Amino acid sequence: MSRIIPSHWGHQTAFRGEVELLARRVFGELDAALDPRVFLVGLVADHEDGIYPLFVDTPGDKSATDIFHDASRRAKGLRKDLYAAAREAGEDPDAADIKRRIVLEAWRQAVELSLGERQEDREIISFCSSPRPVREFLVCTVLRLKRSAWERQYALRKDAEDERARRPASLLDACVEQFMRRCVVGMAERHSGMSASLVDADPEEIIRAAGRLVTDAPALAGQRDLKQQGLWHACNTISSLRYEGAPCRGQLIISAPDHPGVVKRIAFHRPVRIGDHVAVRKLLATHQPGYSLLSDGNEVYGLGQFNLHSSVPDQNLFNITFRGHYAWELAYGLRGLIRVSYGHPGLPEAAIREQRFRALCRKTFEGARGFDADALWALTETATRQGHGTLVVIHAEVEGEVERLKQQAAPILPVNLDAEGILAVTAVDGAIVADPSGAVHAFSVILDGKATSKGNPARGARFNSAVRYVDSAKVPCIAVVVSEDGTVDVVANTGSEGTASV
Repeated sequence: MSRIIPSHWGHQTAFRGEVELLARRVFGELDAALDPRVFLVGLVADHEDGIYPLFVDTPGDKSATDIFHDASRRAKGLRKDLYAAAREAGEDPDAADIKRRIVLEAWRQAVELSLGERQEDREIISFCSSPRPVREFLVCTVLRLKRSAWERQYALRKDAEDERARRPASLLDACVEQFMRRCVVGMAERHSGMSASLVDADPEEIIRAAGRLVTDAPALAGQRDLKQQGLWHACNTISSLRYEGAPCRGQLIISAPDHPGVVKRIAFHRPVRIGDHVAVRKLLATHQPGYSLLSDGNEVYGLGQFNLHSSVPDQNLFNITFRGHYAWELAYGLRGLIRVSYGHPGLPEAAIREQRFRALCRKTFEGARGFDADALWALTETATRQGHGTLVVIHAEVEGEVERLKQQAAPILPVNLDAEGILAVTAVDGAIVADPSGAVHAFSVILDGKATSKGNPARGARFNSAVRYVDSAKVPCIAVVVSEDGTVDVVANTGSEGTASV
């Protein structure tokens, strides 16, 4: 059993405040909606008669102490499980260092499990640091984040081996690990008088270290690592290089050479080391639709593309997209993991919000013949992956519009294209024009439109052309503008409310 006691060790209150400030700087930089909160939990190491006194430092949430009444008994049970696991792994659980590790890990897991059972906190996800001895206590730092913001980001699946190797599942996961490490070190330094304040800790350093972990040591769902150590440095260096004055653009697909999700079109007689940054940058200039660089993480061995017909296109399949000077993104299959600009990692941003786009389509085209929100989303989402940017127009009276613009377009028989086809027709200049069912009627379309005050001279020709066209339309239409830097703008004319940008 446990008994909650009041506690104050040295700089306890100051330390907690500093940790919470650092958490806000780190996780607020990534996503303000994470809304980080921090508190401390300590176990009195020297106990008697099976009573384990605890202190819980939770400002503004005194009821949180109630959830730890069974933490000590739970830690005792976890120790037995960890002892058994150590024996199975061939370790001696009675060795001093292993025994200490087991005791600390059992206490950490007990705190984390207790937090996860609090009914009123279902909207919160909690993480607990490794305990650190402070006077007579074993003290954990607890970090709490909003679950909705956490789960908005894609995370890799992890098996037992991934857990043992502490491979991060996402940038947020890696940031939590790096943050907790800094808290443990900071607590030790503060208690020993070596450190004045955690406020001086650099959040950029924590996020950058997390980005390197995600890029260099991905979890591969139980499969072997692809030896990607050093990939973080390679991507930053390659993205900084120009070739014949042009910024770095292109794709690098990383997988096992026999992966079913990859189609190899060209094989190099002599593979190029990923660490030969200049050579890899030169090869990226060959990038065309269907021709991305293929690598096993150590070497670039050919050119090819995703097999979009594979039933498992994202299993153990990583994709690096170079977006321009010093800008790149890492994805697992087609699911974003991290974006990096000038060496600074950030969370991958959805190019376009699905729920918002679907709502706009319903508002604009509901009632139109063949309206299909699913098909329009599939068309638009695939087009946003076009590396050099593109323009998609969805028009309520597409037949007449294509007839009007046919002299400056490539009309085709209406067809609902698959992802490969969409990327093919958006590879050429001009817009693609589709109807509300998602069927494409023309590509390489040069849009017209009257001059309007709704343009933005700071934006490029593609964006302003879309604004002029939509503003001049007499019937409902939507234009999706995909810029070369990966940003996406949606301009709509609903017919009844005029033009709006979202």
